[in-house]
Amino acid sequence: MPLTFSNDDHHPLLDTLLRTRVPRWEALNRAVDERDDMLDFAMKLFHGDRDAALVNYFQNGLEQFELVKHIASWRGPMRRMLDFASGYGRLTRFLVHQQLADEITVSDILEGGMEFQAREFGVRTILSATAPTDFLPGSRATGQPGSPGYDLIFVASLFTHLPPATFTPWLRRLVELLEPRGLLVFSVHDESIAPENVGEGINFAAHSESRVLDTSEYGSTWVTESYVREQVAAIGAGLACVRLPRALAEWQDVYVVSPSPIENARPRRAPKGFIEHCDTAADGILLTGWATVADEAPDRVEVRIDDEIVATARAFHPRDDVAKAFGPGARDSGWDCLVPHSAVRSFRYQTATVSIVSSVGVERILFLGTIDAATGFVARERARARDNQIVARDAENAELRERIAILEHQRAELERTIAAMRNSRFWRARERWFALKRGLRITNEQ
Repeated sequence: MPLTFSNDDHHPLLDTLLRTRVPRWEALNRAVDERDDMLDFAMKLFHGDRDAALVNYFQNGLEQFELVKHIASWRGPMRRMLDFASGYGRLTRFLVHQQLADEITVSDILEGGMEFQAREFGVRTILSATAPTDFLPGSRATGQPGSPGYDLIFVASLFTHLPPATFTPWLRRLVELLEPRGLLVFSVHDESIAPENVGEGINFAAHSESRVLDTSEYGSTWVTESYVREQVAAIGAGLACVRLPRALAEWQDVYVVSPSPIENARPRRAPKGFIEHCDTAADGILLTGWATVADEAPDRVEVRIDDEIVATARAFHPRDDVAKAFGPGARDSGWDCLVPHSAVRSFRYQTATVSIVSSVGVERILFLGTIDAATGFVARERARARDNQIVARDAENAELRERIAILEHQRAELERTIAAMRNSRFWRARERWFALKRGLRITNEQ
């Protein structure tokens, strides 16, 4: 199948992303298959802007790699790793390039994805199955003597799509494939980002970004922490389970499950933030916004032109609106950076990167593009935020209207019930009895 981006292609924005973040970056295999749903999703997210979509695609793959590398360090060197539901290898290219494990196996239900990854990345591939019981990767769990399990199994954005009928069976099947000290790492949508209350611990809706998978089997799923822990406990009472809130792309929660205790579970929280203004002033280009890391201030916000850091913010001023949205720990989150004109040779041909960096060195890129594009980017993001607020208000208003309609219906039902009671023989007898009592001055009741 044709490639939408080949290994020989170079892109100035992509070069900037990789150059300072990936060792031997020029040797990284950049091939992207045109059937890759993740790039298609990014194209839709950025309204057909291929430059922004490509950068986002590789940035997300790199962020996944940094997360996997962090969790793998809890156990030390990895011999065998399985990247399950790996698609077309958005993460695989980084795993192979930096040799995170001695042997890397990938698995997905998409046959084209397996063919692509075997050809481009040289990894062992296993075609997955719809039913967990049909997934037979030739590991120790299948009963084949001498065949070891996996030291690390990583599953990004699969349990975010599974219905209740297959959520726990897949969890069980993957746990069975672990070495005694192995780690199963998977991501979920937490109830805090669910569009409605997750009443039974898990909510499933039959829609997703996939262009080929059956939405009844691969939709959109939200879960509570208690639900995940209950499913893990049901698989094995002795299983360790660690939760890393919003650890993947500052959106999905990550859980780490192991047959052995996890003593060195260091947290890793991704920063989040927003660029609110990008204005050209007399003394430079002024960027302002907010940035936070869960319940603490980030270490810094920095601006690079190409590879050179040209502005840094380390002092953060109070933002009550951010604290209201994310909690009191996010109050000191406001920032501003002034890029001097002398640091910029071209608004159109140089690349600017605006990043938040946490106190432990976790980076979150807020913007990567030309200075010329930054103004339009900020305007689009602000418009998107306003649209989201409008959608949220519309949803709240719709819910309020629904509640009012229910109350009006209940009031009408109550009025009809009272009217029926007043017309009953019992009620008329009651009225005559109370009239007699009032006439005899026994009561003042109506």
